[in-house]
Amino acid sequence: MTATAEGTRPAAREDDVDHPPFTASLPRVNLLPASITESFTLRRIHRVFVAVGLLLVVGIGAIWYLQSGQVADAQARLDEAQAANAAVTAKVEALAPIKQMYEQITNEQNLVGTTLASEPQAALVIKRMVDTGGAAGTGQPVEFTSIAIEYRGIPVPGDEINPCPNPDPFAADITIGCVTFSGTARARDQVSAMLNAMAADPLFIGPYVNNSTVTEETDGAAGGVTFTGSAGLSLAALKTTLPDEQIAAILAPPAPTEEATP
Repeated sequence: MTATAEGTRPAAREDDVDHPPFTASLPRVNLLPASITESFTLRRIHRVFVAVGLLLVVGIGAIWYLQSGQVADAQARLDEAQAANAAVTAKVEALAPIKQMYEQITNEQNLVGTTLASEPQAALVIKRMVDTGGAAGTGQPVEFTSIAIEYRGIPVPGDEINPCPNPDPFAADITIGCVTFSGTARARDQVSAMLNAMAADPLFIGPYVNNSTVTEETDGAAGGVTFTGSAGLSLAALKTTLPDEQIAAILAPPAPTEEATP
């Protein structure tokens, strides 16, 4: 017992604590085996997976439907590109004979150009020879009794560039042939003047007289000088000038490569 200001009350007991009201119900007994309960749980999980799969299929279908317009446009552009490619291929095949004809004409043009480039101007050489004789001194010109031209063609890289006799052994000039001549002059100084005129002409290379004979003047016969000589013919004697690259290759041919010993 505990004393208070209001009086004396008995102490609260544990049984006096508030409890929820009691509700009467029938007894329940779970008689199902555990395997049945597990099967129900598996069925619920299966339904969840099926629902998730359906949602994924519906989502993918929706995305495909939304992108189908762009896919169709891309397919249309691809079809147009393939059609254009087929048209271009057909044109190329149709123009193939024209291309072959163009290549054939180009090859023939190169052949004609090469042939003309190696063709010398014989009439020009003889005319320039006669002109040098007429310009040698005053009075009676030098008269040529014979002019012979031997063409050797354009040297290929590695061949001798000037097979003609040349008084200058260190000269590096390309010749396409040699001209030999003989004639008569009044005196040897007229022969020297002729050689100087030929040396000044770019058509001739290394002109010189290898033999001369003086004939004294006698009664009824005029004296003079008979001579023979030669000169090389430069590239200027060609009808078509060689390109600089070909001339450089002839003057400075590539060094020969050593063959590998087996």
